[in-house]
Amino acid sequence: MKRILICLTLMTMGICRAEVPKLFTEKPFNSVTLAEAVNHYVAIGETATIMELQQLAAQEKSDADFFDNHGFCLGERIGWVCRILYEPQGHSPLRAPKFGILSIPERTMPLEKWPLYPVAVSGSTYVVLNQSYTPKGKPEDVTHYLAYCKDSGVFRKNPVAVPTQEQAMKDAAAIRQSEPWKAIKWKDDDGFSYPMGEQWTWGFIQNQARTIPAESIAMKKSNVDASILSVR
Repeated sequence: MKRILICLTLMTMGICRAEVPKLFTEKPFNSVTLAEAVNHYVAIGETATIMELQQLAAQEKSDADFFDNHGFCLGERIGWVCRILYEPQGHSPLRAPKFGILSIPERTMPLEKWPLYPVAVSGSTYVVLNQSYTPKGKPEDVTHYLAYCKDSGVFRKNPVAVPTQEQAMKDAAAIRQSEPWKAIKWKDDDGFSYPMGEQWTWGFIQNQARTIPAESIAMKKSNVDASILSVR
């Protein structure tokens, strides 16, 4: 029902069509819905992507109760997609959006170790490290961040892999065993503490893999291809 309501609203803005990614119409998400959203925009190209993401951001601004009604922030999710869609022009990573503060110790998660923060990639799987910003000062407008990515980055030309549940679980486990993860300080000498941080964050990441249907998209495609061949 929520997906229908969002689409009806977007129709009034001329952008609602069946292809609007589930990441922007449904609260639950996982590594597959994130990858599918990225691939949707790779397929339509940069110009159409900027237009659609700007219109989505405008939709959230025009609906003061969007978060209360739908349980997620469109702008935040646009930020996730931009972190994957735009690659650096040189060796230095693009900066993360300045939407506020997340409940993870960003101070010990430098960009050189977490270049897609607050997103991460492990193997062929993309995951979100944390969500729901706490405002700090005046949060950056999502359209400003879009403009920054366009001016400072290079739009991705190739789609990302859509992982199976098995692959995503392996890739998620690898994050927790990685050196960048082990270097995170969930409590430091300056009084910053995240008492539920490591366990909660790991559970949040793991859930993005666990909620992928066991029968992957790749398996479904293989089954369809096999059926076509058998008919021939």
